[in-house]
Amino acid sequence: MRLSPEIDAEIKRLKSEIENEEKMKYMLEQSINDLCKTVEALEVQSQSADVSDEDEWKVRYYTQVEVNEQLEHQRDWLRSRAEAARVNNKEGLTEYLADLDLDSLTEATELPLFQSQLVRYLKQLEKDRNAVYNEIRDTEWKLDQESKAFHKFNDTRKAYMTEITDAMLNLESLRNRIKIVDMSDPGPLLSKCPRHLKYLNILPDQRIIDPRKGPIRKTAAVRSLPKLASPGLPPQEDGTEQQGASDSPQD
Repeated sequence: MRLSPEIDAEIKRLKSEIENEEKMKYMLEQSINDLCKTVEALEVQSQSADVSDEDEWKVRYYTQVEVNEQLEHQRDWLRSRAEAARVNNKEGLTEYLADLDLDSLTEATELPLFQSQLVRYLKQLEKDRNAVYNEIRDTEWKLDQESKAFHKFNDTRKAYMTEITDAMLNLESLRNRIKIVDMSDPGPLLSKCPRHLKYLNILPDQRIIDPRKGPIRKTAAVRSLPKLASPGLPPQEDGTEQQGASDSPQD
C-alpha cells in the first residue's frame, strides 16, 4: 500500500524528532551523572571540613590570641624597664654629683682626681646608654618581625575563610536546587538517577523536543460544549446556532 506524500513527510518529521529526543536524553543523562559525582564529592568534603577544619581554625585563633597577649605584656614590661633605666641614670648622676666636693676644684691637687673620676663615670654612662639603645633596637626588631608574621597569618586566615565561605555558599545553593528539583515530578527518562537529582540542570517547563520550536508550552485544551436550546425550540443535532431569538414571531 502506497502512502501519500503528506504521511511520508509526517513520518520523516516524527523520526527526526525521535532522533533529537534521543540525543537530548543522552546529553541529559551525561550531565546528571556528572552532577551526581560532583554532589557526592561536595558532601564528602563538607562532612570532613565541618569537624577538622573548624577545630583547626579554633586552635589557631586561640593560639594567636595568646601570642598577642604575651607580646603586649612584653611591650609594657620593656617600656617600664626603659623608663626605669632613664630615671636611674638621672638619679645616679645627681647623687654622684652631689657627693662630689666642688669646693676642692679650687685646689690644684684635687683637680686631676676629679677629672679622672668624671671621665670614668662618663664612660660608664655611655656604656649603659649604648646597652639600652641596643636593647631597644632588638626589641623593636622583634616586635616588627612578630607584627609581620601576625599580618601574614591574618591574610592567610582571611583567604582561607573566603574560600570556605564560597564553598559553603556553593554547597547551600546546590542543596536549594536539589530541594526545588525534589519537589517537581521526575520524568521517566531519569529513573536511574536518585530522586533528588532528577532534572537538576533543566526545569520541567523548559524541556525541548524540537530545538527549532523551543520549550513545550502547557496550554489548556478547548473542548466543544453542547449548545443550549432556547425554550420552546427543539435542539439541533448539526451543532449550528439557533436563530430563534431573531426569527421568533413578534407579539
